[in-house]
Amino acid sequence: MAGRPRLPQEVAQITGAASVNAGRYKNRATPKVRSLGPPPKRYCEGKAAIWNEFNDDFPWLGRSDRRLVGLAVDMQHQIETQDDLPVAVYAQMRLLLSSMGGTPVDRSKVMLREEESADPADEFLN
Repeated sequence: MAGRPRLPQEVAQITGAASVNAGRYKNRATPKVRSLGPPPKRYCEGKAAIWNEFNDDFPWLGRSDRRLVGLAVDMQHQIETQDDLPVAVYAQMRLLLSSMGGTPVDRSKVMLREEESADPADEFLN
């Protein structure tokens, strides 16, 4: 991959980069993400509880993150139910948490969207 990674739209607006280089950011859209949703039906009660805990702890995760959360659920269930796991399992779990914005440093990078309030005029105009 050549060049620097793209600066997210929100960061560009906060830092002023979007106004300095307006043409670079004018066609970018921020996709809306559907909620993570309920745990998969194939999960046992223990895994479903872990899924719901992740869903409560990380409200910014969406439907497109289900596979990542599934990996984290499987790994957390393994950590809770098995003894004498290799250190690599814990290191991988930390990496998954980091990817989901679940560490203090990574959480500072997460920007929750405000719920869009209903416009009272929509009732009459739309």
